[in-house]
Amino acid sequence: MAATAAGAVTVAVDRHPERLALAERLRAIPLHAASAGLPGRIRQLTDGGAQYALDTTGSARLINDALRALRPTGHLGLVARLHTTLPLEPGALDRGRRISHICEGDAVPGLLIPRLIRLWQAERFPFDQLIRTYPLADINEAERDCETGRVVKPVLIPEGRKR
Repeated sequence: MAATAAGAVTVAVDRHPERLALAERLRAIPLHAASAGLPGRIRQLTDGGAQYALDTTGSARLINDALRALRPTGHLGLVARLHTTLPLEPGALDRGRRISHICEGDAVPGLLIPRLIRLWQAERFPFDQLIRTYPLADINEAERDCETGRVVKPVLIPEGRKR
């Protein structure tokens, strides 16, 4: 969403049709994660490959797809915690491609948050469309809804707090 607001061509890859529809409404190009030739399609849509990619899945297959979709010197950021080893395909890091793990956004909150709020106020960063709140007691429902694609970002609210 922030990349789109900054004017970048943004491709969203997901396995859930509802999330892909949301990505399209937010001006990203939606592609299903199981699409044949996914890296080639992304390279085509991004004029030779993405300069940046962001993986939120922790899936070795999708991480390798993202690396193949990068242009030379492209950078893949990993957000999800990996629960298994990550076998990289031969040549995945050729031609200056990089991969790194991103911790808490790797940003300066005092600079980034005010900028994102201004984008939200200008209706160019509608992050609130991604969020659904749950009381802490409904943590299992929140997890299920996230896994099934019903919600992108479940936010747990401790008891006694207003939503």
